[in-house]
Amino acid sequence: MQQIRILLAEVPDELRRLVERALAVEPDLSLVAVGGSEVAVLLAAEGADVVVVGMRAGRLPAVADRLLDEYPRIGVVCIDVAAGRGEVYRLRPDHLAVEGITPRSIAAAIRSAAPDNAVGGHR
Repeated sequence: MQQIRILLAEVPDELRRLVERALAVEPDLSLVAVGGSEVAVLLAAEGADVVVVGMRAGRLPAVADRLLDEYPRIGVVCIDVAAGRGEVYRLRPDHLAVEGITPRSIAAAIRSAAPDNAVGGHR
């Protein structure tokens, strides 16, 4: 089983707890770093397959834009816990909505954003 390396970036505490619960029961998903500032996130992104970021009011966070620009192979999962939804971004003509934010839906979103995943194929 291939490990999917996860970086948490600029996430509120509630989202961090949800992601940690999701990863605790998913052996193929592993948290490799937590970045607080945009610079820390961009530096840590090299070692990740997927970055999870907090989203507010349905807007793509600036750090997500930078990640997609600077690390085209990375998947970005943006989650708005308050709205109960999220979005998966990859540099390919594909955008998936994430509805019903639960540990299981977060794990599925992370898998769908990983490089060469079985669900979405190659980027």
